[in-house]
Amino acid sequence: MGSGERENVLTLSATDLALCQRCPRLLAYKDAGRRNAWRVGIEGSGKRYGSLFHKHVAEAFFSDMGETAAPGREAMRLLLSGTSKGLSEGLSDLIRTRYFNPFLAEHGSRLNADCVMAMADGTAFWVRDLAGILEAIPSLRKDPERGLGRVFAGAGRTLRALYSTEDGTMLKVSGRCDALIFNPDSGTACLFEFKGYRPTDPTAALSQSLIYAWLVESATGVLPSVRLIYLEGGGPFAFPKEDVASMLRGLPPLFESARSVLLRRKPLPAPASESLCSRCPWDGECNKEWGARDFSLSRVPPESVPVSGGTDIGGGSLEGPLLEERAAPAASEETEEGRERMKQLLRTLEALKLSVTDEGFVCGPCFVRLKVRPDATRGTTVRKIEARADDLQVQMELPVLPMIQAQGGYVSVDVPRTRRQVLSLETLIRKGAENRPRSEAAFPLGMGVDGRVFWADLAEPAMTSALIGGTSGSGKSVLLRSVVIGLLLCAPQDSVCFTLIDPKRVTFTDLAELSALEEGRILCDADEAMEALGGAVDEMERRYGLLEKARVSHLTDYNAASGERLRRRVVIVDEYADLMTHKGTARKLEHFIQRLCQKGRAAGFHLLMATQRPDAKVVTGVIKANLQLRVALKVASRSNSQIILGEGFTQAQCLLGHGDMLVGDGACVERLQGPLAGPELLGSEHWDVRRR
Repeated sequence: MGSGERENVLTLSATDLALCQRCPRLLAYKDAGRRNAWRVGIEGSGKRYGSLFHKHVAEAFFSDMGETAAPGREAMRLLLSGTSKGLSEGLSDLIRTRYFNPFLAEHGSRLNADCVMAMADGTAFWVRDLAGILEAIPSLRKDPERGLGRVFAGAGRTLRALYSTEDGTMLKVSGRCDALIFNPDSGTACLFEFKGYRPTDPTAALSQSLIYAWLVESATGVLPSVRLIYLEGGGPFAFPKEDVASMLRGLPPLFESARSVLLRRKPLPAPASESLCSRCPWDGECNKEWGARDFSLSRVPPESVPVSGGTDIGGGSLEGPLLEERAAPAASEETEEGRERMKQLLRTLEALKLSVTDEGFVCGPCFVRLKVRPDATRGTTVRKIEARADDLQVQMELPVLPMIQAQGGYVSVDVPRTRRQVLSLETLIRKGAENRPRSEAAFPLGMGVDGRVFWADLAEPAMTSALIGGTSGSGKSVLLRSVVIGLLLCAPQDSVCFTLIDPKRVTFTDLAELSALEEGRILCDADEAMEALGGAVDEMERRYGLLEKARVSHLTDYNAASGERLRRRVVIVDEYADLMTHKGTARKLEHFIQRLCQKGRAAGFHLLMATQRPDAKVVTGVIKANLQLRVALKVASRSNSQIILGEGFTQAQCLLGHGDMLVGDGACVERLQGPLAGPELLGSEHWDVRRR
């Protein structure tokens, strides 16, 4: 960073600009030789997951894709030319065997288990998203060799561009993004950034990605969409190019600030967040060095930036609000509520002698997430804050206990919204179009606090079956109905069918005339239900015989190669505890669950089991071990929460009910708000006119 060929040309990197975005004074300290300036305000474990992952896995893969003679590229070409595996599965095998496993063999002995698991999770997130993007490029399949050269043309490129500031000073900016993919069919591009720390809010690392996006557009004329993948916090978080274009309008002030830093024009602007100063080692000398700080400029709340994840697959539009939805509160109303709740929290914690700093807030559909950082120097710990949940409920006048969790760099305290926003399934599908999986077995499960729509994809190995638990009033039956309606709305016509088992006889009443019912009706009798489950196992085995004869490994390839189209079959059992009244029946049910869960995915079978009594007698070890996706709605006790979600996840008793849920896989959980769905969303093609 410094002067260029002429006095009025200043050079700096995208990383410098990102640091300037965080705090112009930190950039000045870096320019003055303070090597650790870039670390101030960075949150996460500090174990350099991002650096390791990028160098040994992602960068190695993209580098090979850009080299014609690289063995990895040849393997990718063969994968695209064949049909024996789906792209997601084949790409996962390729990256694991050629990049991830060799890295572990060489460096694994020096890494702790957390690092290895984080990198494995990051690889899975990335591969799933990358496969969806590549699937949307038909020319890759038609001509893999030429297609790979065009898609990965940006591999390893250092990008450069000039920017003229208001006084005529030229800034020469350079940078090299983690990964860049072009879609020659649509003339679009996608920019990947990998981060090794948890996303306290997914826009925290966006500034550097926006600079890369500006560089890409300056160099190629194509503005890319942006994807952020956090190895410690999941993802991806996706920003479509329309949102990127809107956010790029905020870059000119950043360039002007960088110019002021490089030319040492005092006073330098203050950071966007005053709390950053409390973590800065140069806080005491900053005003003397760079002038008095002025924090009068308000920061942009993180929820003002739209966040989603995954790949846009298009699909039909949904016209008009078929299901009435309560209007969302105005942004100013949300902000005011968040501020008041934060003031309440800070006052209460101060009275309890717990010292914390304000890290902001985010308003979700049904709760406000308040973020505070414990002051360890004064003895405040996460456990001490958690232990005061009862006091917080009383002092803040909350209807339920606040949900308190340790996050990357802060503690989240979730408190109910005064005015709760009701989500319709139609709205969820529309807002989630950007990150909708390229799958015929996907449906929107709910919306997160950051506005992202969470899609469950039954075709994914980690989601092919689900355990759903929640007490009366938790929204369990509404959720099951939204699964059925969501799958019918999102799947191609006649590609999915259902076996609906309803011992209570009330959950699926108005869906009894769906044409997609395998048995032609809702099954309410226990004997009929067990017979249907046994029949599903038999049909699964018959399909395996068909797959073997066709020499393919799963349903998608069979349908592509065969004249016979097999539909995916989704078996949903509401209150399966009613089927376990006798020991013999219970063992038989466990046997059917085990068979369908272990072998069903390849044959197109998926199983969702729900109960309002999630105790050890109902959720047995066999059932729990075979149902991958866990969904906990409001439950009565901490033990019920742990039985559904796994050891240590006790927070489901703090949920608000009516669709407020925790979704996880036994390793991590995410809080979502589920939608309302009515049969009026379905068109005439979904009903059996004769029975209706």
